[in-house]
Amino acid sequence: MSIKSNKYIPFFTPKISSEEIKSLNKTVKAGWISSQGKIIETFENKFAKIHKIKYAIATSNCTTSLHLALLSLDIGKGDEVICPNLTFISPANMIALTGAKLVLVDVQNDNFCICLKDLEKKITKKTKAIIIVHPFGYPVDINKIKKVVQNKKIKIIEDVAESIGAKVGDKLCGTIGDVSCFSFFANKIITTGEGGMILTNKKKIYEKIKLLRDHGMTKEKRYYHQILGFNYRMTAMQAAIGLAQINKLKDILKKKKLIKKNYIRYLNAKTFDIFPKTKNVSSVEWFVTITFKKQNLRNKFIKYMEYKKIECRPMIFPVSFAKHFKNDFHKKNFINSYNISLNSVHLPSSLNLNIKDIKLVANLINTWEENIKL
Repeated sequence: MSIKSNKYIPFFTPKISSEEIKSLNKTVKAGWISSQGKIIETFENKFAKIHKIKYAIATSNCTTSLHLALLSLDIGKGDEVICPNLTFISPANMIALTGAKLVLVDVQNDNFCICLKDLEKKITKKTKAIIIVHPFGYPVDINKIKKVVQNKKIKIIEDVAESIGAKVGDKLCGTIGDVSCFSFFANKIITTGEGGMILTNKKKIYEKIKLLRDHGMTKEKRYYHQILGFNYRMTAMQAAIGLAQINKLKDILKKKKLIKKNYIRYLNAKTFDIFPKTKNVSSVEWFVTITFKKQNLRNKFIKYMEYKKIECRPMIFPVSFAKHFKNDFHKKNFINSYNISLNSVHLPSSLNLNIKDIKLVANLINTWEENIKL
């Protein structure tokens, strides 16, 4: 039976309400629109307080946050930095940008997290840091990784771009490593449009990141540049939106869990797995992701859903797919990354979704194979 849909359901749309608009208007009317103004510091302080961390630095995005984090740890030529192969390319690019050698590690099939066994194999005397990516709202058991690197003087950077609010035990992601980076892109848990944040408990790291973020200009002597720096700052307008969003964090996480719960309720998951398989962890449901058990169905599925006016997104490609990295890595070393990537799809996951939307999407998925010849 063919199911018809006259309603277009996008993959994701940000939810901006009157609270964000009111906060933004207040900031604009006060004349604070660039990277100056107390509201940025207020946003930083509130984000730090939620995570019970001493220092927070707002940035232009998570990519620049990762760059600053790496530089704050004095990473450069001659060093090796490890990161998972199945991740958005930002951490890999930023490692390369420092001049360090990128070392990729495969991920686990059940939760898409960095593979501990492969990680142990890839650590050498030159390994200076590991970027731990908490994938798609799922927390990596970073405590196990800390045991592996103990007494090795290896630093840990947490990439929490997709997992704000997720926990490892009773600790929030982003509070366990040496420094952590967050994203406020339009489709993230909370958004400022673009934007990012860095957290650390180490004063030396905090002070170096502040200096690097603001052109290398000292706070004590304006326009005196102590080191080569960057303009990686957040604007007051972004911070204003962020403050309103962060006040809704608990409600956002609750709604995300409800969306995932309803998908599970209505999906007939015989031909695919719903990410993740692993249970009993405090994850946040950033996207609802399915992985087909059969090969070569992903693109056909996306095309069919597009025909039905439902936008679904393919899983990101592994880092090793990128043209500028491709010759450095071999497919056989990343079997899980490749299989997950080429067979996984993100379903519509907006906060704006209602139960009728989810039922419609689920019904189309449950019957798509019998209608594939349409």
